[in-house]
Amino acid sequence: MRVRAGIVPSFFTMTNMFCGYFSVVQTTQDRFTQAAWLIVAAAVFDTIDGILARLTKTSSNFGIQYDSLADAISFGLAPSYLAYMVFFNGWGTTGLLISFLPLVFGSIRLARFNVRQNGIKKEYFEGLPIPAAALTIATFIIFNFYFWDRLRWTKLFLILLLFVSAVMISTILYERMPEFSLQTSPKNRTKILITVSGVVIIVLYPHETFFPLALLYILSGPFKVIWPILRLKPSGKKLEKTENQE
Repeated sequence: MRVRAGIVPSFFTMTNMFCGYFSVVQTTQDRFTQAAWLIVAAAVFDTIDGILARLTKTSSNFGIQYDSLADAISFGLAPSYLAYMVFFNGWGTTGLLISFLPLVFGSIRLARFNVRQNGIKKEYFEGLPIPAAALTIATFIIFNFYFWDRLRWTKLFLILLLFVSAVMISTILYERMPEFSLQTSPKNRTKILITVSGVVIIVLYPHETFFPLALLYILSGPFKVIWPILRLKPSGKKLEKTENQE
C-alpha cells in the first residue's frame, strides 16, 4: 500500500519535469511568456509532490533523487535557456556563459541539498532554493512582457540573474514553506498567514504581483544578514559618545 501511495508524489514530479521540458519547447518556438508560465506550473507541481510525500509518509531516497533530476530540468535548464533566448541571444559566447549560470549553480545547489539534508535546521534552506530562483527569472519575463509588450531592463535582468545564481550556492538562510497543521507554533501560524496572503494576491493579480513577491523573498535572506549589522551601528555610535563624555 505504501509503494502505491509513493506513486502519487512521483506522478507530480513527472508532471513537474514535463512542464520544464515543454517550457524548453515553447522557448524554441519564441513563445516566451508561455514558456515562463510553464516554469511557474512546474513549481506548483513540485510543491504538491513534496506536500503529498510528507502527508503519505512515502519520502524516499529514490523520490529525493528523482525530484532533483526533475528540478534540474524545470528550474535549471528551462530558465537558463529562456534567459538566453530572450535577453542574451545576441551576446555571443558571453551571453551563452551568462545564461548557463542558473543551470550550473542550480545543479550545485541541488547536489548540496541532497548530501546535507540533516545538517541544517529544518525550518530553513541553506541558500536560495532553485525553484525560487527559476520563478524569479520566469516572472521577471512575464512582468516585462505584460507591461511593455517588449524587452526592457536587460541590464537589470543581468544583475538579477547573477544575484539569484550566486545566492543559490551561498550559506544565506531562507525560510521554508510553513507546516500546515492544527497544532502549530505562533511563528508557523504567522508564516501560514503570510504564505496564504501571498498566494491569494498572486491568484488575483498574477502578472502584476508575482515578480515583486518573488523578489521580496530572494531579498529577505540577505536582509536578515545585513539588518542586525545595521542595527548595531547606532548603538556603537552612542557608546562612543558616552565614553567621550566621561
